Amino acid sequence: MRSIDINLVVLLLIFFVTQLPCEVRGENWDDCERQFSFAEDLFNEADYFRAISEYKRLIFLCPGSKQLCERAYFKIGLSYFRANQWRGAREAFGTFLITFPDSLMKPAALYLRGMSEKHLSLDGEALATFARLMETAGGEYQEKATYQSALIFVDREEWDRAGEMFSRIPAESTLFDSARVFSAGLEQIDSLPHKSPPVAGTLAAVLPGAGHLYTERPKDALVAFLLNGFFIWSAIELFEDDKHVTGGIVAFFELGWYTGNIYSAISSAHKFNKRTQDDFIKGLKNRVTVSYLHTGDTRCDGIMLSMHF
Repeated sequence: MRSIDINLVVLLLIFFVTQLPCEVRGENWDDCERQFSFAEDLFNEADYFRAISEYKRLIFLCPGSKQLCERAYFKIGLSYFRANQWRGAREAFGTFLITFPDSLMKPAALYLRGMSEKHLSLDGEALATFARLMETAGGEYQEKATYQSALIFVDREEWDRAGEMFSRIPAESTLFDSARVFSAGLEQIDSLPHKSPPVAGTLAAVLPGAGHLYTERPKDALVAFLLNGFFIWSAIELFEDDKHVTGGIVAFFELGWYTGNIYSAISSAHKFNKRTQDDFIKGLKNRVTVSYLHTGDTRCDGIMLSMHF
């Protein structure tokens, strides 16, 4: 009976020892702090790739220092983000969100992951990440996710969805004025100067070069007019001189130039409309430039807003 009690005591001691914080079990807390401090110094010096290595070293050496490891995982993602390594940042923040699902830094990690996906032109993934952020966070982060989602819809030329997103920004938000500028601008999209592709094609068919002149491309209009005019005149002269074979060959080539003139005029109309629209959207973006700069603080409020009118 006594041996059973001793065995039980030993088992209990082993259990309690395994539950002790790892710094008590062998990890030196001061060494872990120094390691993290070294990685932070590298980060603050913008030596991001060496910082990533040191953060990873900390995670390996001090796996039980949950608070430091949590901050290290986040700063790995932030280091990739600061270095414009969007794919690495996306993967690092994904790992952070899986490893620390209840972290107070979760909103910041979601936002930066979404921004990384936006930079990678992964619009669907970015919208999904921002939607997740809007569902799980409120206040400033919800507004940022809404605003960035609206910008994605602008880039995708989904004007109605973009306007609907901009309208969700509350009046008390620092993003409200920017959203209002975009909303007002999007309402003017339909009133922008427009060239009709059918009209351009018809004009080009009636008179080569007229379609290009309609789409405000006078040099192309002159080339199309002279080129087609020369081939038409040559073909007529050859047929009048009874040189039917040569005239037929010239007429065949002229048919190609003539058809190309029509298609080119139609394409010019589409390009004119696209260029006008892109210039207008670029002007809106230039009127209000919004960027988010992470301060380096690993708390939830570590992202500051920079807005320029």
